[in-house]
Amino acid sequence: MLMWLAIAVVFLLACVALSLVYKTRKHLHAAQQKFEEQLSALRRELSAVNNAAVGVGRHLMTTEKKLAKSIEVQQQLEASSTDYLPYRQAADMVEKGASASELIDHCGLPTAEANLMTLVQKSANK
Repeated sequence: MLMWLAIAVVFLLACVALSLVYKTRKHLHAAQQKFEEQLSALRRELSAVNNAAVGVGRHLMTTEKKLAKSIEVQQQLEASSTDYLPYRQAADMVEKGASASELIDHCGLPTAEANLMTLVQKSANK
């Protein structure tokens, strides 16, 4: 009789253990599904971020090319305008009343050009 009682207790414990295993398995399965859904959502978000980063990268490359071209054009303009710099400075000085000799001394203009600039300024003032 004691043996049957021990078998019944063991059987009862086995049923309780199986019930706990079944509930734990069910809980783990639900958690796994939840994690898989979250993983799928994160993958979609990561894909969207990657696509946006690629778009920003392309835009940045285009902007860098435009900037490089602008810098090149600006450098060309600056290089070509240095030839006219003494004349700009001389024109400013003539407007302020400088003489031909001052233009020759400060701007390095030839005498004929310095005289011409002062004559043009004097005729414009009349």
